[in-house]
Amino acid sequence: MAFKQEHGITDDLASCHTAIIDGYAIEGHVPGDDIKRLLAEKPDIKGIAVPGMPVGTPGMEMGNKKDSYSVVSFDKQGQTKVFKQYSF
Repeated sequence: MAFKQEHGITDDLASCHTAIIDGYAIEGHVPGDDIKRLLAEKPDIKGIAVPGMPVGTPGMEMGNKKDSYSVVSFDKQGQTKVFKQYSF
């Protein structure tokens, strides 16, 4: 948790996995295409996260079952907004 907090990941953004890529925090089961978009666009944010562990995210597949979820961006001030919405 200390590592997560050091990189701006609050409890409401937390999941099971944390990575730092090119200075961005990536939290949880974020789809690869969203990470590629982040690295291509280089927005002025701290990182992106998929809070919790929604069914159907990469690594959380359960057949045809999929939860709707958001990839959320967060900045240095703790402000969040939807980076990409997945609706099923």
